[in-house]
Amino acid sequence: MLHFSPLKLRGAAQYGYLRRSTGSGVIAALLVGLFIVEILIFAREQNIWLDETTQLSGISLKFGEMLRWLVGADPNPDRLGVPEDRMPPLSYVMDWLWLHLHGASEIGFRLFHSVFVIGGICCLAIVQWRELGGPAALVSLGFLVLSPKLIQTGVEIRAYPILLALSCVQTAIFLRLVARSPKIDLKLLLLFVVICLAAVYTHFYGIVSSCAFFVGLGLAFLRRPAALVRIVSVFAIVAAGAIPLWLFISGAAQVPLYVPTSATAPTVVDTSIFRYAGYCLKLVGDAANMVSTPAAALFFGGTFALVGASIFAAAIRAKNGNPRPFDWMIAVVISGVLATITASLIASKFDPLKPSYSIWLMAPISVLVGAGASVSSGFGLWDRLGRNVAAGALLTGAAAATYLFLSHASMFVHGPEDFVRALYDKAEVPKAIIYEPGAAWGWSFVPLQYSRHGEVIQYEGRDDGAALAKAAGGRDAVPAPQELGTAVAPYQALLLTDIRLRTYHDISQCLNGPTACPEFPQGVIERALMNTGKWRKAETHRKFGIYDSQITVLYRTEN
Repeated sequence: MLHFSPLKLRGAAQYGYLRRSTGSGVIAALLVGLFIVEILIFAREQNIWLDETTQLSGISLKFGEMLRWLVGADPNPDRLGVPEDRMPPLSYVMDWLWLHLHGASEIGFRLFHSVFVIGGICCLAIVQWRELGGPAALVSLGFLVLSPKLIQTGVEIRAYPILLALSCVQTAIFLRLVARSPKIDLKLLLLFVVICLAAVYTHFYGIVSSCAFFVGLGLAFLRRPAALVRIVSVFAIVAAGAIPLWLFISGAAQVPLYVPTSATAPTVVDTSIFRYAGYCLKLVGDAANMVSTPAAALFFGGTFALVGASIFAAAIRAKNGNPRPFDWMIAVVISGVLATITASLIASKFDPLKPSYSIWLMAPISVLVGAGASVSSGFGLWDRLGRNVAAGALLTGAAAATYLFLSHASMFVHGPEDFVRALYDKAEVPKAIIYEPGAAWGWSFVPLQYSRHGEVIQYEGRDDGAALAKAAGGRDAVPAPQELGTAVAPYQALLLTDIRLRTYHDISQCLNGPTACPEFPQGVIERALMNTGKWRKAETHRKFGIYDSQITVLYRTEN
């Protein structure tokens, strides 16, 4: 009979653990590398879009002028030719510094913002690895890096990449704080204060995220009076530090709502359960996750199964008086969601349920996904098989959606600026762009105003097709309409442009068969001009996607 000493057995066990840990570390590194590749692919495809032109224009001002512009104290807010912003200053300050250090390269800004997201995700993964273990960290990391939603956010020249990164750090520090219960680490708590203040001054929803995390901390230490006093005290510091934010809030209240077309005005009227169900789906997914029905079923089914299992297991542990640190993340998510839904019942000037505002919730939700995939629930079949099936479904669906998203990245860019600009540059001069009635013209007009410094001539067609008006943005008064023939008289070439906002269902139909793509009706401006006999149709170009765009080029037939 062979006999093994305890020392040898312990050494063998440690060797096996080291091998598993090393293997998991390699997988984690590959996932991060994959995310970097995804970011690079989409950063090259993305167009400068409406909201980005506002940020890029704002940072072109002198530093003091930029801050006055953000608080609404600029005496001439329309000088930039783009809509005003509703944003706290931190992302503007960081982009202003980047502009003056590295220049105005669009791809440079996109990669600069992506660094924040990559760093935040890595920070969260490291802490999850320590607190939940390798399997949970890998599933959570896969959930984040195989997300078209995060890929798009990661390259935005807006505040959202920074808000997401700060949320990842908030989540990581939160896990470390509650893991050290019953005591609370004061140094770590003060670092948490700094991160919360950074989030607050990055985006107004940083207030929501910070309050939600403090709710979770308060509940976690509810029976620890000394720790609770510290938590309340530092929350007061955050509240006091956020007081100057009122200047930016009051400035935002003065900003008129900019609607690219009256047909798509974001009025808040639907309070049905379907609206809130859609909001919950958009917390974790994107249009790209919905294009393929099998991939959507796998992704959303796996995600909500794991989150549900995490909540169920946490309830059992709470009943037994043995909560785990990550269980308190449930309070963070619930309070953040409830605060947003409550705001949607009150707000009338903006839509609180806009998915980009709640991008911060991706970080705490990822922790619940990882916990559901790795922590025992007490139900044998789920623990042996169910959670592995759910995790596999989630990752398979996410991978399929990400592949589809990157394979057809041009369909998911946030506007048609590149497409319209290229055709405009190609056309003969003198020339003008005319937007057909009903077109979502702002998604092209504003980026062209920015990229061409206001030199592109653009008209908005009236509904009856008998008149045109110069397109205007921001608070600019719309010029008086001109009779159609008079307006087009100076030009040899006209680019009749129609832009329609499509859904994931339209993209799915089009990918399944080009003949199933929704068609553009003949525009009333095109019909009116062709009926004069003075114009000929030279060519028609189309770029299908979320911002479906069609341009018909007309040339004059007479001198």
